[in-house]
Amino acid sequence: MYTHLWSRISSVKWEDSWIERLRFAGEQNLVIKKFPASRSIRLDLYTNATTAKKLKSAFGGTVRPFDAAGWQPPAPKITDPLRVAGQLRIYRDRELFKKERATGKGLPLLIPSGMAFGTGDHATTARCLQLLVEAAAPLRAAGGKWSMIDLGCGSGILALAAEKLGAGKILGCDFDEACVRISKENALLNKLPLAQFLKADVLRWKPPGKKEAHDIVAANLYSTILTAASVMIVEAIKPGGVLILSGILAVEEKTIVDTFSSLRHVKTLKRGKWAAIMLRKGGGRTPR
Repeated sequence: MYTHLWSRISSVKWEDSWIERLRFAGEQNLVIKKFPASRSIRLDLYTNATTAKKLKSAFGGTVRPFDAAGWQPPAPKITDPLRVAGQLRIYRDRELFKKERATGKGLPLLIPSGMAFGTGDHATTARCLQLLVEAAAPLRAAGGKWSMIDLGCGSGILALAAEKLGAGKILGCDFDEACVRISKENALLNKLPLAQFLKADVLRWKPPGKKEAHDIVAANLYSTILTAASVMIVEAIKPGGVLILSGILAVEEKTIVDTFSSLRHVKTLKRGKWAAIMLRKGGGRTPR
């Protein structure tokens, strides 16, 4: 029953990020209003009182009662699963996941739509997953267990995908307690016991020592945070290890690559206005 309207003003550049983050409440219930000659948008989400209260608590904005008489949203579109490089199948729909998880090509992973960012639909997450599959391939081929840390884990999707791909030591960190909680719930849903999640501020985070550095480090964060935390992020990578960066506008690619100039630029994947970057740390064995 749609009884309340949650509204919030945001920057237009984060429009598609909000579309994914609010999908759990029904993307057909979201109205985005744009203003002429403005870089701002207004998000209007028609929902119930409980969800509206949660949204206001998590993201701010305003809530007011809504008279839903005579209003019926269109049926949602089911696009599951998201297929990644023939290796992963990402599901949002629980019933479809239960039905198909034992069949089909690719490792199945259930990430229900929720208030934590990251279902795989957004360009930044999708490209991170693609680069993760690529970076994990030589590590899987070499046998042995490898490690991965995800800075800004959101729903836990990258960390859990890493466990599916064979990582033996996985850590996901996020500043938002709700994201940490949801990531743990998603780990339980998928029966993935190795991935650990904790609350941490990447700007105050202390990277592990050289003996505890990681084969793969992923950071799907705003470019300003990536820049501010760049030294700590580089320290967390093993020699020969890979760094996957996203949350970057395509026009910011060169600036970010220059910021991480101590690493070798391997490739950039772009989709729309977004870019995801893979870099490699020199020294040691470089997996290919």
